[in-house]
Amino acid sequence: MDLSGKVTLVTGAARGLGRATADALSQAGAQVAAHQRAGGDFAADLSRPEAAAALVAAVVARFGRIDFLVNNAALTPANALRDAPDAAAASFQRADAEAGFDPALFDAAIAVNLRAPLQLALAAAPHGLEAVVNVGSGSTERGDGSSAYFVLSKGAIPTLTRYLARRLAPAVRVNALMPGLFATEQLAGRGAPFRPLQAEIIRRTPMGRLGKPEEAAETILFLLAGNTFITGEVLFLDGGWHL
Repeated sequence: MDLSGKVTLVTGAARGLGRATADALSQAGAQVAAHQRAGGDFAADLSRPEAAAALVAAVVARFGRIDFLVNNAALTPANALRDAPDAAAASFQRADAEAGFDPALFDAAIAVNLRAPLQLALAAAPHGLEAVVNVGSGSTERGDGSSAYFVLSKGAIPTLTRYLARRLAPAVRVNALMPGLFATEQLAGRGAPFRPLQAEIIRRTPMGRLGKPEEAAETILFLLAGNTFITGEVLFLDGGWHL
């Protein structure tokens, strides 16, 4: 796929699926504004209400426009499995109930995982925007996730996507990618307590393996530019885990 000259903003591009997507876009010829929370030319704390508009303004100031937007940044405030020896039997959400609900963490997750994608899409739309991919989470289809904060905020991505697809049509196409468990550095960093649950997830996945970051990147590029008649769709990329 030749994306020569296309300006793409990828949020959460410091690692994982965001980094793989930014690399794939660059290899396809795109000019990539790789966002991360701190450091780099396009740093922004997306939990702050003014950050999204400022980030879009910075990209437009550098490149003159934004053709594609990948809303990948995510905040996962609680690691439900950090201290769970029997991870395969543990509920992701149980940690929230045991630790007590934290309104500040809930607000931060909603801000980064839901409010920022909406703000970024609306702010970028007047600057030549052609397509948006919102990255959610396949686990939310089952009511699972690393915390209630994550499940509720990322679980709203399909609705956000359909809203934006209608609101911004026909100039802008908006689709969602709902990935499952991928072999990223974040996953490796969960360590030994997570391995029993990881094995159980793989066992329940029809494809019988973890996803590869490059597979997510390839799919995101397709949703951005591979077909210009697809909008409002929610695509699960989880090897069938959500079935």
